[in-house]
Amino acid sequence: MLKILTLWCLLLAASFGGAKVQAQPAQNQGTTIIAEPEVEMADMLRRDGKIYVVVVVLLTLMGGVVGYLISLDRKVSKLEKQLKDEMVNR
Repeated sequence: MLKILTLWCLLLAASFGGAKVQAQPAQNQGTTIIAEPEVEMADMLRRDGKIYVVVVVLLTLMGGVVGYLISLDRKVSKLEKQLKDEMVNR
């Protein structure tokens, strides 16, 4: 379970990675570059400093989920060990 959790965390971190990556750089030889639309809500949250609140809430939720998964894994492992001990002692 810990391996799966670690892999999941690495994939999550990689998906939130920095800049956009393109396979080939854009060339200006007769191609038009489409500008990305402005995201007004994100700009407003950054300007007001509320983006940090959003980040803290998301990190708290993710920490809670990870903590719950770890405690659940420990409980299941304990039950598996008890079941194995009961089967051996019969």
